[in-house]
Amino acid sequence: MTGQLRVVLIGAGTRTRKVYGPWLSGLPPHQDQPVRPLAVVDTDARAAREVAAALPDAAPARPQDLDRILVGDRPDLVVVATPDASHRDYAAQALAAGITTLVEKPLATTAEDAFALVHADATSPGRLLVGHNLRFTNLHREVHALLADGRIGTVTSADFRYTLSPSHTRSYYTRWHRIRAASGGLEVTKASHHLDLLAWWLGAPPSAVTAQLERRHYLPGTDAIPADADIHDSLNARIEYTSGATARYTLTPNAPTEGYTCTLTGTAGVCTVRYDARSGPHTVHLHPAPGGGTRRQVAREDGTHAGADRRMLAALTHALQQPPGAPAQFATPAEAALAVATGTAMYDSSRQGRRLPVPQPHTLGEPR
Repeated sequence: MTGQLRVVLIGAGTRTRKVYGPWLSGLPPHQDQPVRPLAVVDTDARAAREVAAALPDAAPARPQDLDRILVGDRPDLVVVATPDASHRDYAAQALAAGITTLVEKPLATTAEDAFALVHADATSPGRLLVGHNLRFTNLHREVHALLADGRIGTVTSADFRYTLSPSHTRSYYTRWHRIRAASGGLEVTKASHHLDLLAWWLGAPPSAVTAQLERRHYLPGTDAIPADADIHDSLNARIEYTSGATARYTLTPNAPTEGYTCTLTGTAGVCTVRYDARSGPHTVHLHPAPGGGTRRQVAREDGTHAGADRRMLAALTHALQQPPGAPAQFATPAEAALAVATGTAMYDSSRQGRRLPVPQPHTLGEPR
């Protein structure tokens, strides 16, 4: 790829208006990135027109126009930022046309759809990138480097506790996310962020899960919660990894804080990470065995998701210049699919009341 990055954007919702629209407009801090929006595709014609009107050269389009756009305009990149249950169809269409495709996290809402996209990436001429943007924060990159360098030895366990504020939790119950078939539930919509971070930090895929999901606060038909809401608001899971490590994961709503504390225990020490989703700074406490320790603050960078979105978009050009299979900062399709599969296994484990394996591609009938 040379010159401007020519982009087709699918989806004109909140994520596009907050992140992809400013990027494609060249607004600060993106003015040094040469991008050219070609089209904005959405089922809502009015939303597509509104977003396209703010972008230079972009035309509004309907989903039925997508094949013509992909073949005629040959974009360098397609961004899929639609409601999660539609990710599979749009991404598969772009991959089949041989276009590099960035899909918002979660990759899909079911393990079947997620692994179908892994297969599509492997067998089509296109290339799939997945926007697990929290991999790009300075905090999370630093933790990954510390663990990869063996600063606490081999990680044997993790305890990841995420808290959601009342307003943030309620927002999931007033949007399409409240329907499990559309979002996969919080165990996919929200937890896939954290499940991906854990597997990335541990350097091992998840293998099994035991979970309990509950509706404690946001009961359908009460307190202005729509009667069709069928997702859970409280998650508690024990996740096993192929390395032998285990992780305890909890998501708690209606908390006075927004963010997480994660304690990672290794054979040679402990690392505690505190992430404040509202304001900074974050902290990393490294406590090597048998004593001592260091604590440092990590500055919160400007921008959405603590600067993660800006870093992710800046990494796109580099990723597009790399040959297929080259190491990249982005989550691989398989890693992103396993985050989805872990979330869906949490739901199934809670429903069945037993430990379950995390689905893998071959267990779902997809070719290896």
